[in-house]
Amino acid sequence: MKKICFFSGDITRNGGTERVSAMIANRLAKIPDYQVVYLSLVEQKEEPFYELDENIRHFALGKKWLSPGPAYLPLIPKVRRFVKEHGIDVIVDIDIVLDVLSVPACAGLGTKVISWEHSNCEYELSVFYRRMIVRFFTKRADRLVTLTPGDAQQFRKLFGREERIQGIYNPVEKPRSMERPDRENSLITVARLVPVKGFDLLVQVARRVLLQRPDWKWYLCGEGPERQMLERFIEENDLQGKLILTGLVTNVEEYLVRSKIFVLTSRSEGLPMSILEARTCGVPCVSFDIRTGPADLIRDGENGYLIAPFDCDKMAERILEMMEDPEKLARMSTAAGERLDRFYMPQVIEEWRNLIDGL
Repeated sequence: MKKICFFSGDITRNGGTERVSAMIANRLAKIPDYQVVYLSLVEQKEEPFYELDENIRHFALGKKWLSPGPAYLPLIPKVRRFVKEHGIDVIVDIDIVLDVLSVPACAGLGTKVISWEHSNCEYELSVFYRRMIVRFFTKRADRLVTLTPGDAQQFRKLFGREERIQGIYNPVEKPRSMERPDRENSLITVARLVPVKGFDLLVQVARRVLLQRPDWKWYLCGEGPERQMLERFIEENDLQGKLILTGLVTNVEEYLVRSKIFVLTSRSEGLPMSILEARTCGVPCVSFDIRTGPADLIRDGENGYLIAPFDCDKMAERILEMMEDPEKLARMSTAAGERLDRFYMPQVIEEWRNLIDGL
């Protein structure tokens, strides 16, 4: 029996990192030779936000949130004690920041450390404390998993080595039904309402698109601090009922299957789950061609469009072209649902199994 620990900041949060890790952990927990547990720095709520398999137990080192820094130092012996008491064979850090704890905590125990990067190399190097962790701790993990092959190559260059670094895509489940209802004239964006997702850019695109095509509407599925800005924009531009803030939704697929175009205006991404999920629902995607992520998922002109960062006029132009050409939109919709096998859960879980068993 191999005991695997997913190490989280707080598994009770509703972030994309927590969501993807829960998907992977739940599937690994069904493998007879694996036993899976979760360890969080803190658990600020009673239960994990995303449902965990009944066989997965979860633990926390405390209840008070700690920012990365000197406050982390007393946690190293606590992590080491947990690893020893639970006989952990493999610990998976679902944020590179946690390498600063797990790498020294597991030293000399025989426990393997997998560092799982959820953004991209450029971002990790842009923040001082993350850059220091990458150079002094992530570099010493037994494996580094990135979200894309391109990002894996960036880390290989940074670390000056080829081995122990690999890209594994985030997974998506096959949609529950391949039957699609009649789609309405709507666009959709699924993202946390935070600055890095580029909602200041999105409103520039939305103003032009929705004023030219008032027979369409645009759903924004997510929650966050940008809500007030978006509410002001909607009121000032008389877009009530056109640019629709749904808040946090658990039934994203229901919005996707009835929408015609997915739009992402992010300034930075790892591998956007939202684009993957849109494609599984047959929704063509339009995104800025930022450094990592969208280009791994969008074939320009075939299943969507990649737009030079951050050309809002060109993005609006491409979206309007799609709106005004139903035949092109139908072709792109068909193409969006194709060539997804490498992202489906069975393939991704096989790659994780090969990684874990090969340590």
